[in-house]
Amino acid sequence: MDRSFFSGPAPRGAYRFARLQAAALLLMLTLLLAWGAPNAQAAPKPTSINVVPTITSIQIVNGQLVASGTATAVIHGKTYTAAFQNVPVNISLAADQSAAAAAGCPILDLRLGPIFLDLLGLEVQTSPICLTITAYHNGGLLGDLLCDVANLLNGGLTLSQVLAGQGTATLPGLTSSQISSLLSGLTDLFNAALPQLLQAVLQSIQIVDQGHTCSILHLALGPIDLTLLGLNVHLDNCSNGPVTVDITAVTGQGNLLGNLLCQLVDGNQLSLGSTLQQILNQLVALLTG
Repeated sequence: MDRSFFSGPAPRGAYRFARLQAAALLLMLTLLLAWGAPNAQAAPKPTSINVVPTITSIQIVNGQLVASGTATAVIHGKTYTAAFQNVPVNISLAADQSAAAAAGCPILDLRLGPIFLDLLGLEVQTSPICLTITAYHNGGLLGDLLCDVANLLNGGLTLSQVLAGQGTATLPGLTSSQISSLLSGLTDLFNAALPQLLQAVLQSIQIVDQGHTCSILHLALGPIDLTLLGLNVHLDNCSNGPVTVDITAVTGQGNLLGNLLCQLVDGNQLSLGSTLQQILNQLVALLTG
């Protein structure tokens, strides 16, 4: 038999077919690497909304305590932030000192706000927020510092003098280290109390339909009593009434959350008695649905 038939050069058409096969295989591998294996799905990007203010710092500016902070929305992995700055914070002796004997030092009122935020068309306005604090000596660093502040205020000093480290003949003033710890402790205290606003209950819906504003939601919380960071805390609107949160939906280009909230209002998908957390959950559902 003539072996040259098997050992000779392959026909030109066979080479061309082999090259086409190799090119097709390379293309398939490239597509698989780019898109992943068949039926594979990319992990959903995180989406969440938090319109409850988070205090990032409390500072002393010209002898006055002021708070700054943010509210955030994470939508499909992208973070949007609304900031507030220089919201006044005040510390004063509470009008009702009936718990002073049990506390071992006069009780204090901490006043914050009001706070205004605009997050993607969700305009949030809080009432003033007051924490009436019952502190205890030897109950922890913050409790001790607040007792020291209360004693200095009770001794006749102003808050500006206390924050400047001044004292009295019988009561030494706060050191710079103590003042720094006090500011950090107040930040932690407010951030422990403010998430309670997620349980604020929707009491009324006002249809505005004026300009780009479609609705105002009125929510209220409390007054409530809490134990935070070892302190007894009474939370109210500084007039022994509920802390209120008013949310205005503003529509328009770029106002994603305002547009979605108006969609809920127009579709009668909000019910009186819903909590702020439940309303935010509905917005997240629209974003991820």
